[in-house]
Amino acid sequence: MRPFSILSILVIAVSSVFAQTASVQAKPNNYDELLAKLAAGETKIDYKQLRVAYSGSKDAGPYGSSHEARRAMNAAVLEKRYADAIRMADDILKTTYLSPDAHVAKSICYAAQGDVQKAEFHKAVYLGLINSILASGDGTKPETAYIVITVEEEYSVMKALGFTVWAEAIARQGEHTFDLLSATNEKTKQTGKFYFNLDYAAALLRQPKTQP
Repeated sequence: MRPFSILSILVIAVSSVFAQTASVQAKPNNYDELLAKLAAGETKIDYKQLRVAYSGSKDAGPYGSSHEARRAMNAAVLEKRYADAIRMADDILKTTYLSPDAHVAKSICYAAQGDVQKAEFHKAVYLGLINSILASGDGTKPETAYIVITVEEEYSVMKALGFTVWAEAIARQGEHTFDLLSATNEKTKQTGKFYFNLDYAAALLRQPKTQP
């Protein structure tokens, strides 16, 4: 199996299945069950359901995993320090198992090391997460914004599509909150603006902090 680039992984576009009314209602409590299935190797699951269930779990946070931790991990991948990158990715996944960047990093590293089975597992998880977001809209306007659970998901989608973000703004429409990202495609140099529905992340941000 050939190693694949972080920025050139095949992302399978699928039709929209998320209603753009991204209501943050009664939160599912089956996150642990779904996560256990995935961690056990069952990659053909409903990733939308898993992500929404995450928003109602004790692990949920509006931002996703640490940006600094992901940056260090990605640097290790680019420098071909695969053992270090895998260790860093494992640290991320301990607290944020739905981090797309961590899964794609592990897939690249395992592929480079010749461990096809592990590489394919993490690639399947990565694609499942990214495609479930792409299925929620097309990002061209608020009504068809990509629906994300965390801010991290926004940047994972942009990276998967080959875009580098250079500006960010908050937009609101009715009761909904959006991130509006301006970005440039690294290959075509095309610029574009992309809407991400932040209702889930905003709801998580409003939740009172629990005392230990």
